[in-house]
Amino acid sequence: MSLMKRIIAHKLRPMIIELFGPPAAGKTTLAHALATALEKSGFDVQVIASSRPAERGSVQVQSNRALSWCRTALGAPLSRAAKLLSAAPALLAATRSDEFTASLMDLLPARTIWWSVRFRRFLFLLSRSWKKASTSDRVVIFDQGFMTLLCSMALRAGSVDRSVIARGLALIPRPHLLVCLDAPTETLQARLRARLGRQGRIERWFEFDLQTSLQQIGMTSDVSHMLQQQGGHMMHVSSLNHRLLEIAVDRIVREIKLGRINSADPSLAQRRIVRVAK
Repeated sequence: MSLMKRIIAHKLRPMIIELFGPPAAGKTTLAHALATALEKSGFDVQVIASSRPAERGSVQVQSNRALSWCRTALGAPLSRAAKLLSAAPALLAATRSDEFTASLMDLLPARTIWWSVRFRRFLFLLSRSWKKASTSDRVVIFDQGFMTLLCSMALRAGSVDRSVIARGLALIPRPHLLVCLDAPTETLQARLRARLGRQGRIERWFEFDLQTSLQQIGMTSDVSHMLQQQGGHMMHVSSLNHRLLEIAVDRIVREIKLGRINSADPSLAQRRIVRVAK
């Protein structure tokens, strides 16, 4: 099949791209830059962004369509005020939403009610957006998806061994293209400290503290290695500066145009649900 025919074929079917990496690696920045580049190549793009409020004003988005889409789905509901308001009814209801959410919460139970409610709420929003993306006719980019969520839940669950992480990986859906962002630990530590320094007291309440954020760097690396051992396909890129960002975007766009993506069904319905015995 010619390159042009491949491009046309991929424009006519849904495609989910998930960005995965440690905190402060540049996932949100890459998501917006990639959306702009794909739109210039003729793709219809949607960005599902769960970025913190402080980042939304600093990211330069050349595409108006990408900017409008990033404000939908997870963007607004996961603002700090919306999180606080939406947590109360979820806690009072104390209901098990769906089988997928219940299974993942059973596998990696949070040690506090606060984080349990937050993870349940985020799972609900992410699952809903993922389901819509799997049946849409556009390229949908998640700056934080199930891989990132799995790492966060594992940290809040306490002592979790590799077998539990492996069960979590078997449970969550996989995107058509998983992009892993790499960065030196020293750089991430400096960025995280700077990020926390810019945040107010209320915003810090909704974030991992510095120690947990630093632990998430190691957790992300461990999960990435497990995926590779399982034969999972992912792209490794870096977006720590403008030059590396341009290189990363060019590589991803080229992969998409050449059709080098996972052809498996990314829908939640295809995942095997395994309930954890209490």
